Amino acid sequence: MIDIHLLSFIFGIILTLAIVVIVERLYGKIFGNRKLRQLERETIRLRRVVQKKDELIKKSLKEIQEKEKKNDG
Repeated sequence: MIDIHLLSFIFGIILTLAIVVIVERLYGKIFGNRKLRQLERETIRLRRVVQKKDELIKKSLKEIQEKEKKNDG
């Protein structure tokens, strides 16, 4: 009888921790800390900057290759 109560107690603790983690993941961004939201916005901005830089590098490389082809021809 004690084993069943102990098992139920342990299962309850694990289930509660899982629910807390899920709720924190879902609603943490809404009710989360201001610094965290600011850092997430900065991360998004930096990803856009890096993506734009990569596109400009590819464009420059294509132009250089085209100029080399014209000069060789």
